[in-house]
Amino acid sequence: MEEKHPKQETYLEEKMKAIEVAEEKEVAQSKKAIIGLIIAFAILFLLHFSPTLPGLRPTSQSVLGVFLWFITIMVTDALPKAIVGFASPMLVVLFAGIKPGVAFKAFSTDIFFLAGGAFVIAGIMMGTPLGRRIALKIVTLMKSSRVTKIQTGLGLADVAVGSVLPTVSETALFLPVTKAIGTLMNGKEHLPEVKRINTALLLQTPGLTPLFTGVLILTSHFPNIILAGQLQAEGIYISWVKWFWLNLPLWGLLPIMFWYVFTYFKLWKLEIPGAEEEIPKLKQELGKISFGEIWAIICILIGLTLWITEEWHQIKSGMVALITASLLFMPWGKIKFAEVNKHIMWDTWVLLGGAISLGTILYDVGTVTWLANIIVEPIKGLGLPTFLMMFVLAGALHIARAGIVSAVAMGAAFIPLLIGMAKTLNLGVLPFSLVLTNCLSYAFFLPISITAFLIAWGASGASGWTIIRFGAILSIIANVYVLVVQTAWLALIGYPL
Repeated sequence: MEEKHPKQETYLEEKMKAIEVAEEKEVAQSKKAIIGLIIAFAILFLLHFSPTLPGLRPTSQSVLGVFLWFITIMVTDALPKAIVGFASPMLVVLFAGIKPGVAFKAFSTDIFFLAGGAFVIAGIMMGTPLGRRIALKIVTLMKSSRVTKIQTGLGLADVAVGSVLPTVSETALFLPVTKAIGTLMNGKEHLPEVKRINTALLLQTPGLTPLFTGVLILTSHFPNIILAGQLQAEGIYISWVKWFWLNLPLWGLLPIMFWYVFTYFKLWKLEIPGAEEEIPKLKQELGKISFGEIWAIICILIGLTLWITEEWHQIKSGMVALITASLLFMPWGKIKFAEVNKHIMWDTWVLLGGAISLGTILYDVGTVTWLANIIVEPIKGLGLPTFLMMFVLAGALHIARAGIVSAVAMGAAFIPLLIGMAKTLNLGVLPFSLVLTNCLSYAFFLPISITAFLIAWGASGASGWTIIRFGAILSIIANVYVLVVQTAWLALIGYPL
């Protein structure tokens, strides 16, 4: 009788354990989804069939029920993103009696097309070696094994591709690059300084830098797109360039974030052994740049040029994004759509459409005004100066925002509310909503509060308490900076509170 080799038994046991763990996770997620679905519909039915709350009409209360359904589904991951995107306006039609053309209006807006084009461009960066090539090229130019210089190089690469990649895509792109650099220290993981280096690399490069860059670029962060869409409904159009101008001082947060990470993890004098030789090897493995990648760069540059010169040619940002996306797949570019398609976040695109639609309807039927009054009235009673009141509101909103991982859900939940609050307080809609939305984007108090940071934390292996201590201080620094510096900047350029 043939005996099994001990190594074979070990391998089989490991595979079986891995399968069991995966099955257990799947069962747990399924239970969570079912519970989330039950709670979501229970809330919806309760609000729809209950007596109308003081200050609400039956229609606005039903829309509130759909809104809470949306948040519950997103928090519990109870349904696929695309289904949530289509279902939200559909439920508004069924329960609140809103006409389908109104409920699904966001799916024909410039902002929706802007997001779609941006996701196609992001798919190109992910589906070809172009994104990794840009990252490794910049890191190679640093020509140093010093940790701070390598992380600075990765950060510059992050910024370079951040203008065309949504935050989560940027995280997905830089995570394998960062982990590859971390493998240069294999065998030394037990050393305290190596643990600090690995944790800092993973938290900063795929986690923090995409988030700090994403706020600055209209197409790189989902709440940016949602806010631009909601402001457009208010008659305030924000182009790609205008968004850049409004958020210009926030570039100052990038060096502050780098300094904080380097100081917190004590990286200033540390080196990664062999990095100077190994990083060029990673770059060499990509091979020579293909014509398809060159054509992608040309198309992206055309798109950026059209965005920058929008005031001259009057082609809206969404149409520019679609023009760029269409050019990418011209036959001479030899970029295969099938290879890129799997990297395009079609489901998130549909979710964005539903979120923007829901936010607009929340305001139109008066639900946002009702919610804003609940929050604002007690604060108005305190008699605080406007500037100090902004700090109080930012703190209160962060408490409510803590459990919402999805940036889309955060934008859909808070942006309509912020616009309503600005009107209730008789403050400037644009500066008030922009400043507080940006504050909510810098949310690192909990590792579960934002997707990119959550992914980076999971990859780092650091404890939750380590991340909370690290993230809380960074969140406070970033929020104070936004409240003080950006508020002053907006007032200076003609948008006072």
